[in-house]
Order: sequence, then C-alpha cells, then structure tokens
Amino acid sequence: MLEPLNFAPHIAQELRTQRDGDSLRIWDGLRKKWLVCTPEEWVRQHCVGQLLTMGYSPHHMQVEQGLRTVHNMKRSDLVAHVQGQPHILVECKAPHIKLSQNTFNQAFNYNQTIGAPFIWLTNGHKHIFWDCASHSQLKELPRAPQ
Repeated sequence: MLEPLNFAPHIAQELRTQRDGDSLRIWDGLRKKWLVCTPEEWVRQHCVGQLLTMGYSPHHMQVEQGLRTVHNMKRSDLVAHVQGQPHILVECKAPHIKLSQNTFNQAFNYNQTIGAPFIWLTNGHKHIFWDCASHSQLKELPRAPQ
C-alpha cells in the first residue's frame, strides 16, 4: 500500500501503478515509461500531476535534468518551463525525509544553474514554495501563465 500524500485526492487517483514481480512500478507520463515506484518517485509523480492541474504543459516539464553545480554534476528532480525558460524548480524528497536547511541549500544550489524564479520543496506531506525574486515564502505556487 502506498502512503497517502498531502495533495488533492484526484492526483493520486490519476496515477497508474502496476506490480512487476516483487516490485511496484509507476507510469511516468513525461518519460513515457514504467519506473520502480520508490518513495521519492511517488512524490515526484504527484508533483507532476499537481503542475498539470495548474496549467503547466507536460511538454514543457523536464525530469532529472542534468546540471553542473560548483563541484560536480547533479540532477534536478523536476523543472517546469514557461516560454522556454525554467519557471519552477521542484526538489522532491521521500515522505520520511524531513525538509531541512540542507534540503533548502540543495535546491538553491541547483537553482544557481537553472535560474527558475520559483522553487518548490516537498516530501509529499510538507510543501515549501519560494519566490526567488522577492526572497520570500509563498502560500502557493503561481498557476501557469495563459
């Protein structure tokens, strides 16, 4: 049984999972393939569903985009683009991982390369939305511009 997360119920209902022997797989509609349903992937697929309901295009989202930080190569969890530019950087953690200053630092480090105006940190239970321009926390993320 997968852990319920702090998202609208319809998001989890729209996710597709299947058993493959001893493992559970989840359909990634962005990458068009079945993935092992790790706790972090469970959170990431909920985030994709949330962004879709907010009007962001699946054609303008990137999962595990490679990026170079000051010290080495990393991968961002999810980035939503608007008009070809990064708009929201999403950093996902497994539900049992607490969001901490280290999580915040990791996302900000990634965003030094990506340059998204908004950051979303989540473990599926707690969500932190950050406006990089005003350096302030938001109550919610902006919907996709029309």
